[in-house]
Amino acid sequence: MSVMQRTATRRPAESADTEAGAKARALRVPGTTWIYVGRLAIVAVIVVAWQLLSGSVLPEYLVSSPVAVAQRLGHLFSTGEVWGDIKVTTQELLLGYGLGVVGGVAVGVALGTSRIAAALLEPMLAALNSIPKIALAPLFLLWFGIGLGSKVAIAAMTVFFVMFYNVYMGMGTVPQGLTNTLQIMGASRRVMIRTLILPQLTVPILAGLKAGVSFAMIGVVVGEFVAADSGVGYYVRNSTNMFDSPGVYAGIIILMALVMVGVGLVTLLERRLLRWRR
Repeated sequence: MSVMQRTATRRPAESADTEAGAKARALRVPGTTWIYVGRLAIVAVIVVAWQLLSGSVLPEYLVSSPVAVAQRLGHLFSTGEVWGDIKVTTQELLLGYGLGVVGGVAVGVALGTSRIAAALLEPMLAALNSIPKIALAPLFLLWFGIGLGSKVAIAAMTVFFVMFYNVYMGMGTVPQGLTNTLQIMGASRRVMIRTLILPQLTVPILAGLKAGVSFAMIGVVVGEFVAADSGVGYYVRNSTNMFDSPGVYAGIIILMALVMVGVGLVTLLERRLLRWRR
């Protein structure tokens, strides 16, 4: 049998194996509907266990109960008591998140394209990032007061480092050969950033955007815990001081919902920008 005949015989077999493997993988991966059903089942089990254990095994004044928390959420939204706090926290979250993202991307690209700047500034940024953010909260409160500014500053600083390191490390994945080619062709720095660097950084930036939502919320809540006169974190702190466990859990659920909305929006953006990969 000739080489061509053996190759022709082998290709259909390889193709059949590939198709069989794809079908097997498709059978192993559950559909989207079943994934959502599984998630709801897990949440239902946790809620039922929480309700059964509350009061009978665990002190209700510590863990509350799903029924009490649901009643508190219904009261907060029906009376409109919590809408003002949600508005304040959302404003702080959006402003801090936006400033942190812009600053982190800009500094990450700048240090990634300049070895001198990276050698000078990266160790300083690493040292600043090593400081616990909650330790800097009182300082920001002295600078910006107990209003909007201090919470925005804490959230922006937290998100800044997430975005900076994602972008800065992602700059190392930019192909040096393409960079040299563009330089030989006379491309300006702005053209290189727009046509080569930013497309290469799409995945690291999107990963930072998704992680940055929760980090921004952490910064906002830290600021509201330390000193504030409004906000969901302020409501949770007051509920804690009054040993109001349903209020504490209700506030935590509201904070979770805000973060989930933010992550969902970033996920939609990710799917749109990375559609070409599927």
